[in-house]
Amino acid sequence: MATQAQANSFASDPRSFMRTAIVRWAGGAPQDQANITVAMLDDAGTGRRRTSVLGRKVDAEKFVLRQQAPGAVIPPGAPTFPAVWSGYVGGQARTANLPAAGGPDIMLTPELTGCAVICRRNADGSAQFSHYNIIEGGGTANRATMAAIANAQYGGGETVFAKEDYRALGLHSEAVRVTVVGIRRATGWEFWGQIREDKASGQQLREVRRLA
Repeated sequence: MATQAQANSFASDPRSFMRTAIVRWAGGAPQDQANITVAMLDDAGTGRRRTSVLGRKVDAEKFVLRQQAPGAVIPPGAPTFPAVWSGYVGGQARTANLPAAGGPDIMLTPELTGCAVICRRNADGSAQFSHYNIIEGGGTANRATMAAIANAQYGGGETVFAKEDYRALGLHSEAVRVTVVGIRRATGWEFWGQIREDKASGQQLREVRRLA
């Protein structure tokens, strides 16, 4: 079972935690931005990551995050932490306004398998973050469409991370998944993505990349 120390470590420094452990979101959550309580649970299956020693592969711990809310199936005593939820609705876009101070220091959003995320850091330490599940031609829209919608919304200064960007980082593009996390530092919000790929031998942790 995941420990409170592990949950605290992830919530305070997700970049470092995600370099050695696989973390993903699962289950329901609010449609709009909200402060929620998140439970960290052990995840099933095998995870693998490369080490700095000649690229050798070793097992990686796997964790799943779920909202602790009425009706949720969360084991008693599961470790928890507070977080900002970005909001998400299938087929739509949702935007979170992240303050420079006050509230949780970590932001979560659903796992990416075809969606795009958009983020912008502001000089005053605040930030905006959007999760786009915009559909076009029977699937999620391409990068050009997502970027055009983002530019119309943000008016410049935004970073777009779309399916073409993260699928290019795997060996089999359709099997790439990404956990995106925002973390508030003394200098403002940062956004990080953990890129993983589903393989027959288990999930392979490809890299942890700063998005903005």
